[in-house]
Amino acid sequence: MNGKPFELAIYGKGGIGKSTICANLSAALSLRGRSVLQIGCDPKHDSTRLLMRGKALPTVLDHLRTVPKEMAEVEAVLGKGWNDIGCIEAGGPRPGVGCAGRGIISAFEFLEEKKVKGKYEIITYDVLGDVVCGGFAVPIRREYADAVFLVTSGEFMALYAANNILRGIRNFDGDRHRRVAGIIFNRRLLAGEDERVERFARAVRLPICAVVPRSDLFAKAEEEKCTVMAMDVPGPERSVFLHLAEQIDTGLPLYEAMPLTDEELEDCILRGSTDNEPSERERGAGKHSSETVHAFISKDIAADHGASEAVKLEDPQKRLPLFGCAFNGAATAAINLTDAIVIAHSPRSCAFYTWQNISSPGRRNLFNRGILMPSAISPNFATSGIDGHDAVFGGMDRLRQTVKAALDKEPAAVIVVSSCVSGIIGDDVLSVEDMSTSRTPVIVIPADGDINGDYMSGIELFQRKTAKRLIKTDVEIRPRTVNIVGEYGIGYYTEDNFNTIRSLLDDMGISIGCRFLGDTTVSRVENFMAAPLNILAADSPDNLKLKNWLQEQYGCKFYDSCLPVGFKASEEFLLGIGEIFGCKEVVSSITEREKKTFLRKTEALRSKLAGKRVLITTINTSMDWLLDTALQAGVECVWIGVLNYLRQELRVTDEPSRKELVHEITDRQSIVDAVETLKPDIVLSNYLGELPPGDYMADNMPMTQKVGFHSGIDVLERWVRLLEDRKEGEWINDKKFFEEYYT
Repeated sequence: MNGKPFELAIYGKGGIGKSTICANLSAALSLRGRSVLQIGCDPKHDSTRLLMRGKALPTVLDHLRTVPKEMAEVEAVLGKGWNDIGCIEAGGPRPGVGCAGRGIISAFEFLEEKKVKGKYEIITYDVLGDVVCGGFAVPIRREYADAVFLVTSGEFMALYAANNILRGIRNFDGDRHRRVAGIIFNRRLLAGEDERVERFARAVRLPICAVVPRSDLFAKAEEEKCTVMAMDVPGPERSVFLHLAEQIDTGLPLYEAMPLTDEELEDCILRGSTDNEPSERERGAGKHSSETVHAFISKDIAADHGASEAVKLEDPQKRLPLFGCAFNGAATAAINLTDAIVIAHSPRSCAFYTWQNISSPGRRNLFNRGILMPSAISPNFATSGIDGHDAVFGGMDRLRQTVKAALDKEPAAVIVVSSCVSGIIGDDVLSVEDMSTSRTPVIVIPADGDINGDYMSGIELFQRKTAKRLIKTDVEIRPRTVNIVGEYGIGYYTEDNFNTIRSLLDDMGISIGCRFLGDTTVSRVENFMAAPLNILAADSPDNLKLKNWLQEQYGCKFYDSCLPVGFKASEEFLLGIGEIFGCKEVVSSITEREKKTFLRKTEALRSKLAGKRVLITTINTSMDWLLDTALQAGVECVWIGVLNYLRQELRVTDEPSRKELVHEITDRQSIVDAVETLKPDIVLSNYLGELPPGDYMADNMPMTQKVGFHSGIDVLERWVRLLEDRKEGEWINDKKFFEEYYT
C-alpha cells in the first residue's frame, strides 16, 4: 500500500453491526502498523464512538452549518481515537429536513478540498446501507472505494439490503470492474442462518471473508466504550478482525458485483434454491468455522473472478428531456393572477429560466410586433433562492422568510410553487399555508419540478389548487355575466381574442367576470360562481378536462361551444349566447355589421389573391373558417394533409365537397410529394417541417387562432403581405428590428 491510501467501504443494513465491525477492523489494521482514518457516513454520527472512548465528535455538516465555508477547518472535526486512529463523522441534517445523502456529498467535498486523506494509509468508510441513494452511494464510487465489504446476518432483510448494495455497485461498475471484497457475516444465531448466508454468497459469487461470532464480549466492550481490540482479551472475537486485517494488508482478491433479482433472492434465501450448491465434502457436518465457510464459498469463485485493472465506464445512455416541467407550467400559469406574488421555492437558476420563459415572449412581442401580453411583461415573480446549504439542511427557513417578505407587501395572494430540489429534500412546503393572513391567502402548488409531471400537469395543479382555495360558492349571481375559462397564458393572440370577445359581448350588454386563469385578479376568481355561464377559450383536451372538473366540483354551467373562430362560427356563437341571455335581436344587427366589413375586405383581397392555389398541412383542427374566407377571396384549396398524431376522427372540414381534399399523412414525404405534384402558390402549415424547394410562399399558422368574424381575413391579409415581400420573405418585416438591436 504505497502512495494513494487504500479506501475501504463497509456497507450493510441499519442495525446490522456495521459500526462495531468497522471500528474493530480499523483498530486491527492500526495494530498492523497502518495509519488509519475512519469516516462515519451515517447521519446518526456514532460510527467512531468506540474508537473515541464514547466521546461524540462534532460532525462535518454541523461545522459547515455554523462556520463560513472559508473559515472551516479540519481540526474542528478530526478526532484522534484509540491507537492514533483518525476519526471523522460526516453527520446529517436535523431529522425530517434536508437531504442526508446530499450532506454526505458536501462532507466529502470538504474533506477533498482540505486534502485530509493524504495523511493516512487506509481509509475506512462506515456507510448506511438501507438507502443507497446518490449521496450514500458516494463512498462506493470508484474515485473513493477501492474495495467494498458487505456486512450481513442471515435475516432476509439484511441479505436484501446487501443485494441492493450490489445493485448500486453494479450501476457504477457494470461488468468491467471488480471492487467487491466479499461478505462479513455477523452471526445472530438464528435457525438455519449459516445456510442462508452461504446460499446467498454462492448465488452472488462472493466469498465470506469473515464470520463474526455472537459474543457478550462485544456488549461488554460497548459498556466500557471501546472496541474488543482495545480490551486485549484473547479469543475468536479478536482473531476474526486480525485475520481480516491481514487479508486486507496483504492484498484482497476483488470480485464483480452480481446482484440477484428480487425473485432470485427470494428463491435463494426463503426457498433454499441455488444454482451452485456446495458438495457434501464442502458441507462437512453442517457447522462451519469462519475458515470453512470462507474456503467452500471462495474456491469456485476465485477461478472465474479476480482482481482486474480499472476500465473507464461508458457514458450512460442519453435520455430525452421533458418539454417543460410541472414547476415551469404552474409558475407560468400563476403569474396570470396579477395582484398575487408568485414565489418559486427553487434555486435562483430555476427561477431565472422560468422568469425568462414567462417574460421574454412578452417583451419580444410588445417591442417588435406591438402584441400586448400584460401578465408576461413584468410578472410579480420571486424566488426563495435555495442553495447548497439548504439542499443539505432543508430550505423551509428560507422559504418562510421569503413568504413573510411577500406578505409584508400585502398582495391579494401569495402563490408558492415548489421545484425539484425542494421536492427531493422533502421540504414541507404545504406548511407555509399556515402563514395565511385574514387579508392574504398563501397557496402552495406542490409541483416539485418534474416529479409531479410535465408542463401541462403543472398548469392543472395550479388551476385546481387555486380554485379550491379561492372560489367562493356563496356569492350573489350577476345575471348578464360570463367567465372565460382556459385561455393560454402566454400566447400571441390571447389578449386580442379577449378584447374581440369582450367587444362583441359588450354590444350585447354582457360583461366578463373572471378569466380562469388568464390575466385576472384574486377577487375575480373568488367571484367565479357569480357568473351564470362559462365559456371555454378552446376545446383542447386539457380545457375539456378542466371543464369536467369544474362542473363536478361546483356544478357550474358551460356554453356548448368554445370561443368562435371565423364568420360562421361567430354568428352561431352569438345567436346561442343571445338566446340564453334574451338578446337575440341585438345579434342580428351585430352580424349584419360584421358581414358588411367581411365582404368589403374579401373583395379587396380578391384583387390580389384570386386564382392562387393553397396547400395546407395541419394537426387535425377545423379549417372551414379559413377555407370559407379563402373561397370568398378567390383562393383555391388543392390539398389538405392532416398529421393525426392523437389518432382522433378527422375533423378538418364539415363541408362534403371538401372532404376529398383531406389526406391523413404519416411522414414528411407525403407533403413533399403533394407540393411537387400540385405546385401550390401558398403552403400553409402548423406542422411545417422542411419543405422541398419551389416557387411558392410558405406561411406558418399558429396553433391558436384569432377569434371572431374576421379570423380568416387576418390570415389572408398576411398572405398578401408575404407575397409582396417574397424576395426577402417574412424576414423583411423584422429587418428594422435587427438593424436597431444588433448592428
